This record gives sequence, structure tokens and C-alpha cells, in this order.
Amino acid sequence: METERSFRIFTIPNILSFLRIALIIPLAIFIWHDNLCGTIIVLIIATASDFLDGKIARHLNQITEVGKMLDPIADKLSIGTILIVLMYKDRVPFWLVLIVVGRDIAILLASVVCFIRKDKLVIASNFIGKIAVNVFGLMVLSFIFDVKILQDIFVPLSVIFVLISSYSYLKNFLLLYKNRTA
Repeated sequence: METERSFRIFTIPNILSFLRIALIIPLAIFIWHDNLCGTIIVLIIATASDFLDGKIARHLNQITEVGKMLDPIADKLSIGTILIVLMYKDRVPFWLVLIVVGRDIAILLASVVCFIRKDKLVIASNFIGKIAVNVFGLMVLSFIFDVKILQDIFVPLSVIFVLISSYSYLKNFLLLYKNRTA
């Protein structure tokens, strides 16, 4: 039985998150070379592993502090890498990459600050952040498959969710920081 604040690394869910991180390189290569078949296969595997890691973690009681960090890191690295590749292919505007990747870097830095404190606090993903990641994912897909009408929908939605989720994470970070220093 796992403790509430487990720092185990090699659990099935964490291995699935490591797999998602490892899939970023082939995914970027497939996107760069416009290999639609390879892109689809890797996206299906990554999406399935993302879905399964949370289900398995809860079912096998393998929720760990490491997993709470790995899952959102895998999401952020995947979306950020894809956006950067698409930007270099002149398919995504620089300003969009800047705000999405900038938000993710800010969240990661805040998480690192919280984690390196002596109590190893981890800022877990919240519901708004999970919705934002899904909106970003749909936006990224609209650029990968070059579907203009979906880009027109998901780019503004992504910008809105950057703002909403940034506010939500900042509020949570300041609240946690305030409670830990009090």
C-alpha cells in the first residue's frame, strides 16, 4: 500500500509518463518531415499512455509525488515541442508559441520552487489546467492536420485558457506559498 506522499519513481503510471516523454523526439521528427502516418501512430500511443497512467495510478494506488510532476511535464514538453516544430515550419505564429510555452515554463518554475523546499511540496494539476491542456492539444492537432476552421476556434480558446489557467495556477501557488511560510 502506497503512502499518501510517496516518492517512488518506478511505478507503472510513471513508466507510462516516461514513455510519453520519450515519444516526443519521434513525434517531432514525424511532424518535421510531414509523416502523417507516423505522427498519428505516435499521437495515439501518447494519448493512450496519458489516459492509462492516471487510471492505473488510481486503480493500483500508485499515485506518487513523482507522478504528479511527470504527467504535467510530459504534457507541457509534448505540446511545447510540437508548437516549436510547427513554428519553425511556419505553420504556427511565434506569439502563440510564446504565450503557451511561456505559461508552461512559468508553471514548471513555480513547481520547482515548491518542490525544492524542504517539505517537497508538489503543485498538482488542477481541473482548469487539465482543460487547458486538452484545448492546447486540440489546437495543436488543428495545426498538424492544417484544419483552418478548427484553428480559428482553438487558437482563441487556447489564449483564453492560457489566461484562466495562469491565474488559477498563480492563485494556487501564492496560497500554498503563503500557507507554507506562515
